[in-house]
Amino acid sequence: MSDYHRILLLAPAEMNRSPAFERATELALSTGAALHILAFDYVPTLDVATLFDQKAMTQAREGYLDLHRRWLHHETDRLRGRGLDVSCNIFWRHHPLQPIIEYVRDLNIDLLIKDVHLESGLKRLFATPLDWQLLRDCPVPVHLVAGCSHPLPRHVLVAVDLGRERAEECFNDTLVQAGQAFARQCAATFSLVHVHDKSRSYVHEMGWGTLPMAEGLEMASRADEQQGFKALAERNGVGKNLRHFLTGSVIDTLGQFVEHNGVDVMVMGTRHSHGLDGILGSTAENILYRSTCSLLALSPERLV
Repeated sequence: MSDYHRILLLAPAEMNRSPAFERATELALSTGAALHILAFDYVPTLDVATLFDQKAMTQAREGYLDLHRRWLHHETDRLRGRGLDVSCNIFWRHHPLQPIIEYVRDLNIDLLIKDVHLESGLKRLFATPLDWQLLRDCPVPVHLVAGCSHPLPRHVLVAVDLGRERAEECFNDTLVQAGQAFARQCAATFSLVHVHDKSRSYVHEMGWGTLPMAEGLEMASRADEQQGFKALAERNGVGKNLRHFLTGSVIDTLGQFVEHNGVDVMVMGTRHSHGLDGILGSTAENILYRSTCSLLALSPERLV
């Protein structure tokens, strides 16, 4: 039985069959899910021009929307011809986050799919990209699709951060099971990874890194994580050949694993934080903006 019944695709404004468009189509076909396509248009100059000639600019805006609407209808007709249950809608909106959230809730969406939109570092300092807003606020899993050569992924990787709290343990179970389900729907290889980062260990955080006892405490920390990782894998039926306990910088080590093993999708958890790291910390930002793989993100705050 499919884990997805209703998929929402945020269609590209460029009116093309983007990687996310193809991913959503193939995933809907493989799962039998209904596909809802939502598009947003906004041209700032047209809104400014309405101050001078409202009627003419309103007509221009409607013409722009009509062009996009006709393209969407053409695509939905094509997809219906392939046997998909598909619908579409389009809105003129500068800030689309709220209508997206409402759409997700009203239609009981199971998965939101969108192309990764790369922003310059300087621009991200002054405005939160829609990708990050969705990771922070979307009530369902978000699949951000990077440029990919396969409509369906071939290798799905779940990356977990091992905590000591019961809630974190339960959420890691959820991540693993979500990754397994996603891989199963796509007939993809599944892997589970944890990166032990010495720089993040409590030994260094407490300022003991130069003391003779630091090495022993670090070894104990690593052993605890290894034990937790093994227990997580065994609880969820992950074979030994599919588990990877790695050591190094989280970002670099994950990036190398992705590159060397042909990972298409990385499954990670998000955290709603108000600190400098923001959503997912710096790890996820670097995964999105430096890695070649796509991201499937789940939030513990919104999974019940």
